[in-house]
Amino acid sequence: MDYKVISSSSPETLSSRVMDYIKEGWEAIGSHQVVVTHQQNRFRGTQHTDTISKTEYSQTIVKKS
Repeated sequence: MDYKVISSSSPETLSSRVMDYIKEGWEAIGSHQVVVTHQQNRFRGTQHTDTISKTEYSQTIVKKS
């Protein structure tokens, strides 16, 4: 068996990439994962205004020999 982890910065792109692999005979196993890779707090003076988060989406796929 071959395993791969497909990752993307958006859920739409991940879904598209996984669908392309499925067409080539791969199969998604388990559920997708979402990880926050970076967070930046923004301030106006000393007051916190918001937080910017960058996320990464991933899905494990397998191809049976």
